Amino acid sequence: MMHAIPPLKPSSRSVDGLSWKSYNWLVASVILVVLMVFMVAGRAGRDHFAAIAMKGDPAFYLDFSGRAVPEIQDQDLFYHNIGGSIDAARQADIVLLGPSFVSYAFEPSLLRQFEAQQGVRIYNMSFIGIRGGEFTRRIIARWQIRPRIWIINADDQFVHFFSRSLDLTLGPVTTQIPAASRLRMRGFASVAGRNLRWRLEGADGSAPGLYRDIGTGDVTVDSNPRYIADDNKQIRFDRGADCHVNPDTVAVAREYLKEIQGRVVLTLVPHSQYCPTQARELAQALGLEIIIPPDQGYTSIDGGGHLDRTSALKFTAFLLSELARSEAFAGLRNARNGS
Repeated sequence: MMHAIPPLKPSSRSVDGLSWKSYNWLVASVILVVLMVFMVAGRAGRDHFAAIAMKGDPAFYLDFSGRAVPEIQDQDLFYHNIGGSIDAARQADIVLLGPSFVSYAFEPSLLRQFEAQQGVRIYNMSFIGIRGGEFTRRIIARWQIRPRIWIINADDQFVHFFSRSLDLTLGPVTTQIPAASRLRMRGFASVAGRNLRWRLEGADGSAPGLYRDIGTGDVTVDSNPRYIADDNKQIRFDRGADCHVNPDTVAVAREYLKEIQGRVVLTLVPHSQYCPTQARELAQALGLEIIIPPDQGYTSIDGGGHLDRTSALKFTAFLLSELARSEAFAGLRNARNGS
């Protein structure tokens, strides 16, 4: 005759001599220790767990890579405050915001020269693949980034920077930004797993991909041969002047500026579909200064999109020259001088 087997009581059983309660505590403790290792890994010479330095230089981490599936690292790093990027952004007097257009358009050597001449710090907090500014707004609010001046690329290609969009576009694929829906512990795990996958694929610090400077936010776009080529074609501006700012964009922008605080200067990086008219209308509606360079003589790496180095030098020199004469910069200078 078969007898029913009574259900197990967790408190009365054990795993290798440990009660279920003790076993669960042990597992939780191991997980906690691993997460703590992730959080303090930068103190051992890495910005974050398993970070891949650029040619042995720990000031740069591998940010965009992946053989089978392109992935990007900085979204989790910034959103979950992993490594030193957020601290570096907090220390800046001027923070640059926008999509990859901004990553390519602001030439790092000129930014560093301006810093030295003016005694300020500039941080490039642009995000490759993210055109809308909602993700950036959440990072700013979450980690209280408060520079004296924000320079925002007021572009409206596909979606305006001042929108609620959380779209991420890498190549032909558009998805919701994964980092924005993850808990912070999951963010640490995602960063670690991404680095380990890249290491398994052979990334050793000299692998193809884009690296990001922890202290400045600059991306090594010069690793793209077209960025430094001297035969890139000139951008043809073919959108026309019949484009205007949307009232909804103005409303979102007002809320955005109220939340991020600080002075704001708008700009617009040239590309074949850009619209200076809507950017100027937006600046007027918001009462902001705007710096838009002349739209002549720019060349790009991809037939009308991202600027190459020759044009980045031209764009950056013009913007910084105008910025130094702006009311926003005068306010920054006065604040630093205590007047």
